[in-house]
Amino acid sequence: MPGTRTGWLDVQRYATTARPIGLRAARIGTDALFALPDLIATTGSGGPARRIAVLSDATPKKRLGRDVTELVASLAAAAGDVDRVITAADAGGVHADEGTISAAAAACADASVIVTAGSGTVTDIGKAVAARLRPAAHIVVQTALSVNGYADDQSVLLVDGVKRTRPTRWPDALIADTQVLSDAPLALNLAGVGDLLAMFTAPADWQLAHLLGMDPLYSDDVVTMVRPNGPALLRAAPKLRKADPGAIELTATVLTLSGVSMGIAGTTAPASGAEHTVSHLIEMSLTRQGRPGPFHGAQVGVASVLGALVWQHVEAAVRAGRRDLSCPPDAQMQPAVFEAFAGLDNSGAMARECWHDYQLKLSRWRGLHGQESQLDPASLAACARWLADPADLAAALRDGGAPARFAQLDPPVDAGTASWALANCHLMRNRFTVVDLAFLLGIWRPQDVDAILARARSLGAGL
Repeated sequence: MPGTRTGWLDVQRYATTARPIGLRAARIGTDALFALPDLIATTGSGGPARRIAVLSDATPKKRLGRDVTELVASLAAAAGDVDRVITAADAGGVHADEGTISAAAAACADASVIVTAGSGTVTDIGKAVAARLRPAAHIVVQTALSVNGYADDQSVLLVDGVKRTRPTRWPDALIADTQVLSDAPLALNLAGVGDLLAMFTAPADWQLAHLLGMDPLYSDDVVTMVRPNGPALLRAAPKLRKADPGAIELTATVLTLSGVSMGIAGTTAPASGAEHTVSHLIEMSLTRQGRPGPFHGAQVGVASVLGALVWQHVEAAVRAGRRDLSCPPDAQMQPAVFEAFAGLDNSGAMARECWHDYQLKLSRWRGLHGQESQLDPASLAACARWLADPADLAAALRDGGAPARFAQLDPPVDAGTASWALANCHLMRNRFTVVDLAFLLGIWRPQDVDAILARARSLGAGL
């Protein structure tokens, strides 16, 4: 794994002419936060009178007992005039929706430098705001090991209540101060490990989509930026409970590389497959109910065990001779999508948004394969190198002290919501995963979903 050199991670080594990396500097390590004034000077437009907007939320964040946002503002004041901007929140927390982003953009409108200090959702908002306010520079101060989305040029936004990944903007610089990270809530840091567990399922989904003609962007080189770090990450996870500096720095580095890999690919697919769609549906359900949800990465960790089990389910069926692929017509699938999401949104807006993306996926499949086709088992075999044993993933979560079951999340996710999310995860977006393949093979019936959940329970995971 590429290490840090005096605290700097050289992400530019991965840049290509086809997909340059907009992240110009990544500082990871002890006291990295104190590089902020210099980073403002090197990423900003210059001049002592420029306005610096420090964008954060109201969640308390500490570094050795001092408020992180106050410290960020104080350090930034050495480089210009500082205004603090606090993102709006409701009972369910901060949401990266249009209203929140527009309000934050208006508050940051005259800034020449935006410094976002927060975890995943706040960073997604910051990247969206910075995209609207070009050429203002954007520096991200990561305050937890929660997700891998700090270092890329995309944001997960709420569109008609549906989680959608949208192009936004690379941050110009990233700061991951290991003291800030060690003072973050342990559950939030363990969520980052959960988010990274997708490296054991999502790359297989991505390559599968490529081999079946459903995604032209697949790259072995992008996957190998991150996936070889998997064993070291699993060894480091239990050490996060003791705030081990080496484990924190390694996890922060792998999260950064994962984010950069998504930016290089131009898609979140290297780190987001079926396991993420399960998490997205859970979040959508809880948001519609006005309830705060568990940490995104923690949900992904639990769902990654399920994703690995779906792969085993499909592989077993194919070994037993299952080959026939059948794609139902739109006239059958549109009512199914609307029925799946009817309980979340009486207006139908959520179902329409999901149907829009899912219909694109169906159309592409039929254009390539028709309504009836045969699966070449070699497509599965080629992807197997990226997978891990679901029992090992479940054990890694437990050994690290992270939730392995939806009922262990904080707040817990009930069995009905989790089962619904797994059963319908393929219906929400235009991305082909192993669950889509299971559906086309005719092995994604209620009894198949129940079998996956039962197997997960036997591993001490899932429900």
